[in-house]
Order: sequence, then structure tokens, then C-alpha cells
Amino acid sequence: MSVTAARKERERMVREELMIDHARRLLLKHGYQNLNLDELAGAVEYSKGTIYLHFSTKEDLALAVSTRALRERADLFERASGFQGRSRERMRAIGFACAQFAVHHRDYFNVEMMLKSVSFWEKASEDRKRNHSHQASRCFEAVNRIALDAIKCGDLPRTHRAEQVTLALIAITMGTHCATSQPDLMHLARISDPISVMRFNQDLVCDGLGWKPVLARFDYAATDRRIRAEIFPAASWLV
Repeated sequence: MSVTAARKERERMVREELMIDHARRLLLKHGYQNLNLDELAGAVEYSKGTIYLHFSTKEDLALAVSTRALRERADLFERASGFQGRSRERMRAIGFACAQFAVHHRDYFNVEMMLKSVSFWEKASEDRKRNHSHQASRCFEAVNRIALDAIKCGDLPRTHRAEQVTLALIAITMGTHCATSQPDLMHLARISDPISVMRFNQDLVCDGLGWKPVLARFDYAATDRRIRAEIFPAASWLV
């Protein structure tokens, strides 16, 4: 790539990131159905035609917002998966990554659920869908590799399939995020700390799956201190 072409590509990427930043704000403010490209064009100070050079449809733009956050989530998962310890300690590090992501992207699940609630996937480009799928796969595989190792070493019963274990943990994590975003449920369940609830629910699933060592028989507080020191030293949410 020539120097000029490389510079133009950098400028294109900076422009696209700016559009995604403002689109995220507008999605949260107005919802997907009322996402207005004229308003976005005014916010980023580019023409609507320039926006269409980056995103062929409104669906592409909305999917790019979700994909960028998902990429950051995958980066955190892969970082956490390198934690040294028993398989359940490594999965606990993934739980920390979930918490770290939730703190820094409180709006992610709102946007994600918003997009899943409308029929727009067939209108998004194949490239955008492929990129989103790739980031989702990175998250899944980071968890699934640990589950596979747990079954191989006997920390999980060999009757389990790693993919089922992974799906169970994803389901409880996403479900907890969705539930704790509802003020009425938060009040009824007397929840003041959604992050602690999410981690507690992950532990319930792991214990229910028979993932050794179970919570009551291991010093996971010491593990948590190591995870913070080695993987997430800047995790201000962690007490």
C-alpha cells in the first residue's frame, strides 16, 4: 500500500469510528426505528452521502455499533482466558471480563436487544454480518476452550458437552444483564449491585454443573485477588 493510500485508509477509519460513536448515542436516544441519518450527518459534519460510502444501509450502521462493542468484549475474554489456574479459576477470570465490559459498556445490552427485536438482519450487508459473527465467535470460543479443558481434566463431568456448558454461562450472563436493566425487577429483588448478582449467578450455574472445585470448597477470594492483580489491575468496580 502506498503512503497516500495508507493515509487515506487511516482517515477513512477515523471517519467511520466518529460515525459509529455518534450513531451509538442516537440509537440510545431514539431507538433503532427512529435512527435518523440526517441528524447523524449533522452531528459528524459529513454529508449523508459520505455516511453511505461507509454504511450501505441503516442496518449496517446499527450493526457496526454492536460489533465494535462486541470486539472489545472478545478482547477482554481472550485476555482473561490466559489466567493461570484451575479451569474454574480461569472461567472466573472470564466472569471478571464480563463485569469489566458491563461497567464500561452499560448500554451495550440495550442496543443489542434493540437490534434483535427488529427484523433488520436481511438488510445488513454480508461483510457487516460476517464481522459481527466473527467477534461473537471469539467470545464463544474463549469460554468454550476452558470448558473443554475442564471436561478433559475431570473438573467437569465427562457427560457434559463443552458447547452446552458455554451456552448455559452465556445465557445466565445475558439474562442477568437484561433482568438487572429493569428498574421494577431491581426493586422487587432488592438488588443494588448488578455486577455482584451476575457473578453470583455464574457461580450458581458452575456449581449446578458440578464444576470443581465448588464454591464452598475453595478459596476463590484469593483467586479473585490474583485475577485483579494480574489481569484487571484497573478494575475500580472490584472490592
